[in-house]
Amino acid sequence: MKAVWAYPWALRENGLADTCQELTAAGVDRLNVAAHYHSIRTLNPRSESNPFTDSSGGCFFRPDDAHFSESPIDPPVCERSGVSDPLGDVIDAANAAGLDVSAWTVCLHSSRLASEYPEYRPVGPFGTIHEHGLCPSHPAVQTYLSALVRALADRGVSRIDLESIGYPTALHPHGESFGHLKNFAASDDPSRALLSQCFCEGCRERADFDLESAAKLVRDLLSKSLNSVQAAHGPTLADLADEHPRLTDLLAFRRETITELVSRLAANSGDATLNYYVADGLGRGVDDGRWAGVHLEELASHLDAVTALYYSDDASVTAGRVRRIRERTGLPTEAGITVDPGVWPEESGWRRAVDAVLEEEPAGLHVYNHSLMTDEHVDWLGRVEP
Repeated sequence: MKAVWAYPWALRENGLADTCQELTAAGVDRLNVAAHYHSIRTLNPRSESNPFTDSSGGCFFRPDDAHFSESPIDPPVCERSGVSDPLGDVIDAANAAGLDVSAWTVCLHSSRLASEYPEYRPVGPFGTIHEHGLCPSHPAVQTYLSALVRALADRGVSRIDLESIGYPTALHPHGESFGHLKNFAASDDPSRALLSQCFCEGCRERADFDLESAAKLVRDLLSKSLNSVQAAHGPTLADLADEHPRLTDLLAFRRETITELVSRLAANSGDATLNYYVADGLGRGVDDGRWAGVHLEELASHLDAVTALYYSDDASVTAGRVRRIRERTGLPTEAGITVDPGVWPEESGWRRAVDAVLEEEPAGLHVYNHSLMTDEHVDWLGRVEP
């Protein structure tokens, strides 16, 4: 199986039917279409009009209100001029061309939802309110995402691809009140993970242990790491958890919350299969999401597949990623690779990377991102045989 990620507005740029035919000619079997997404400005280099597109994020379909009757959060709809149902139009055109459609579903990372529902924003250990996401500890947030998955399943997608299911990191902002993030004092994993712990009202109501003492511990640990140039050579996150039982309690609380969330999403996915893009917490490795509550081995029973991401030219980091995730989960494990020129400036290097990934025998290959590709990248795509 060969798939591409894509944005619905870019697929329409040169005609949906023609674009779908181009993709089938390139050997593509599946489209991963942004269905519920974060705010973004994209550059579509093959646009014949304005190459920039802005989106505030939200749903690229018009949800049935009945699905959200019990949700305190209303689904924000991305209005596109002259288009009433972008996802539905893509599904019709793709199916006519023999392409399956996955709903690319960004869950907790949404500055639009955080702006419209500020009571559900994450709150850091120092009381910092983060503008770019929602905290999954709130029952309202879990109810909303469960309704969203049900709504997508009923729209006729064959699969729902989950992204950003873990507690949001404090260092990936799409907020409205500030610009470029500067955080070189928190370049080590422990500092980044500790800064991203949440102590909002939802966490306080949900926790069955002394969350305030855990918050104080996190602040104390950060006061040391953020004031030392030696932080990168200090104790690991695992070392800190072994030393401090309150930190162990906090991380277990996060694990239980995310496992419950994914269980609820699975229960609402209907006939659509449920896939997860492994990309939460500190990175895209097997255990990088643990500090965001994502424990792959515990989520496996609620998922049908997972996707390992290869957005790096460092083989020492990415080598064996499909195999390791497959061993951990026991699930069909697919691979996603980028054509970003900042990673792969030439086709020869990209093809070597693709061949190395394919040697791990992934269940499928995803390429990021058709909507951002040049004409040359589309040619690259057509020359790959998974």
